[in-house]
Amino acid sequence: MKRILIGYISNTKGSGLDNYIYNLVDVLKTEDMQIDLLSSAIDKELEEKYKADPNIRFLPIDRIPHPKKRYNQIKKYAQENKYDIAYFNISEAFDCFGNLACHQIVPVVINDNQNRLKRYVSKVAHICGRPVINKYTTYCFACSDLAANWLFGKGKKYRLIRNTIQSKRFLYNSMNRKEVREQLGISEETVVLGFVGNLTYSKNPFFLLQFMKELRKKIPNSYLLIIGDGPLRNSLEQTASKNKQNYILFLGKRFDIERYYSTMDLFVLPSNFEGYGIVGVEAQVNGLPCLFSDKVPKALAFSNHSLFFHTQNMEEGVEKAQKLLQLGRMDPKEYPSEILYDLNDQKQEFIDIFIHGKFEK
Repeated sequence: MKRILIGYISNTKGSGLDNYIYNLVDVLKTEDMQIDLLSSAIDKELEEKYKADPNIRFLPIDRIPHPKKRYNQIKKYAQENKYDIAYFNISEAFDCFGNLACHQIVPVVINDNQNRLKRYVSKVAHICGRPVINKYTTYCFACSDLAANWLFGKGKKYRLIRNTIQSKRFLYNSMNRKEVREQLGISEETVVLGFVGNLTYSKNPFFLLQFMKELRKKIPNSYLLIIGDGPLRNSLEQTASKNKQNYILFLGKRFDIERYYSTMDLFVLPSNFEGYGIVGVEAQVNGLPCLFSDKVPKALAFSNHSLFFHTQNMEEGVEKAQKLLQLGRMDPKEYPSEILYDLNDQKQEFIDIFIHGKFEK
């Protein structure tokens, strides 16, 4: 039996990063493999997730602010379990403790990158950690060129692994649309915009408050659903309340976000930084028209009903939102045939990498 160590589960409900790892686990658990998942946020709900799978375990570790403990815990797990592969899916190089802990213990160490956060202090720490990541990583994967350049630096050899999802889960469902709108007290005539993501600086959520204020001058019967949680949530809710923006609903963390995509008429992702943006894949699979900031990789847009805009240009954003709303939903059958977004299309690639050891394409 092969053994794999995977980090890290953040346990932020609806997280694109967590969902990506869960999708990988769903593929690998069908093989003869022991899968250990590192997390600093294990709760009862998370423990229940793989309770019926004896070969899948959650292993507790300390958070990043306790680097020595985090390093020692991962090293101990690596020594005790004799893993064949250690796979770390991270966005900042300063979280290099897993690489260091597994060095010379685990034969293969893989680093993958899904998104990025770039503020001054984080950037300095990230740049300092980048040489460590590159030295103690056997293979480098990334979901986009932008993500690879951020985590590993320009010129580093890496393998592109597309972000995929369980597409059937996110297909448009009219019953979900009706039920959720009734629960929220929103009529079918109301135009509903939506955002899904962690409420952090990188996602630029404060932009949405001003954006809705301007959009309602053109579309008075418009609402915004904000799905997610994070350090900015309290200040966002306070600002919305102060501005009497009762048309903005904060729904917190959700495990059933597919129901809310069907409720929306337009998806907005105004990120300041984005390695890829898997929520954009989910929204497009649902058929939603999508408005992305120009900081989101262009490769994310595979739907003809997707546009990019400069967040510094509010007028441009409002105009493009109106244009997309006129276009309406897109039938997923109309997507270009070469688009790869379904997990089933990527299963063999995951098996080749983690089971058969075909790390280079």
